[in-house]
Amino acid sequence: MAVLAVLVSVLTAGASGETAGSVVRDNLNGEDVRLTLPTGSGPPKGLVIWFHGQGGGVNDKIDGPFLRTLTREGYAIASSEFHLQAWGNAETTDDTVRLTEWAEEQVGMPVLLWVSGSMGGATSLNAMLHGATPPTCWYGVKPAISLNRMDEVPTATRFIQLAYGPVVPADRNPVRNVADLPAEVRYRVVASPDDPWVPIDENGGALVSQLDARGVDVSYLAATGIHEDPSHFDSADLLAFANSCASEPAADSAFD
Repeated sequence: MAVLAVLVSVLTAGASGETAGSVVRDNLNGEDVRLTLPTGSGPPKGLVIWFHGQGGGVNDKIDGPFLRTLTREGYAIASSEFHLQAWGNAETTDDTVRLTEWAEEQVGMPVLLWVSGSMGGATSLNAMLHGATPPTCWYGVKPAISLNRMDEVPTATRFIQLAYGPVVPADRNPVRNVADLPAEVRYRVVASPDDPWVPIDENGGALVSQLDARGVDVSYLAATGIHEDPSHFDSADLLAFANSCASEPAADSAFD
């Protein structure tokens, strides 16, 4: 495994008897990046990119139970600042391209899965739409993709205006461009019908219905409660989806 970055540290959060994974850190064009290697001593079984939500950063949720499930089961996870609250603008697409190239060089394998949370849905889908190499699979937790309808999310409107100016360009509003998302990617959406901040019919539901109408492999897991309800972060479902992406043809998916 080629480790070319400037700093490697060791995680201490592993369970008793585990060999904790190491963390590789670097800075790419001004954005902090991180690669969290899997628990244990073997090579990674897959490479995942995590796209944080509004208020997150390079370390967001990486060491928490949701994503730690992946590292404990053999996956490496790459993450970036993604210009913090930039809502999928052009700079975040450039960040995605740089992070992908860097992480793939570290582990010697292509990215398998993108996982996104809330604003990260816009960041990741816009990257797919604007030149980043798409992954085999995409997993969106409460994806916020209707950028002109984010008034209920605290401070989102202000950050979206800072990222884009007064008007979000039509080609950067993911909900308007689902028809152009790559059909070869397998998609899974986790969202709650009771989410008042990111209404399901304008965001995750719109994504599912439009992809399904195109015949794209997309599945949906119903969460419950408000935007911050813990049911959105189903680590068992995430791991099962990742494993299916790593080992099963799309036609044999258990998530249809």
